[in-house]
Amino acid sequence: MTFPLRFVLLWLALPVAAGALVAASIDASAPPFSGRERLAAVFLLDGQAYFGHLDDNALSGTLILRDVYYFADASKTTADLQIALTKRGGEVHQPSSEMRIRRDKVLVVEHVTLDSPVARAIAVQRAIERLEADH
Repeated sequence: MTFPLRFVLLWLALPVAAGALVAASIDASAPPFSGRERLAAVFLLDGQAYFGHLDDNALSGTLILRDVYYFADASKTTADLQIALTKRGGEVHQPSSEMRIRRDKVLVVEHVTLDSPVARAIAVQRAIERLEADH
């Protein structure tokens, strides 16, 4: 019993194409595939900037940003940092922990180094949140 060559190629080509699409949408260096935290900066066309954990699926029309922070007034903080960040979620409308951003509104996405002022400000903000949660 022989199978037509077209049938065999179809059964080989489809899994390979599906695997290539899935592999293209995965950042192997992002959590949970790596032990190091990866922060991203998402700058929008309107001048706003958001920082957090980026879930970028190439097949989607949106970016998903989790654990989101944005710039705040540094003069109102007690930390001795160059910048101040606010965690998104405490606003009047109490948004969820994730933010969906349309790709056509994004100017640029960059990775944030863990020793940058932004990453240090996020670490300080998280420590303050843990202290507040403990009391």
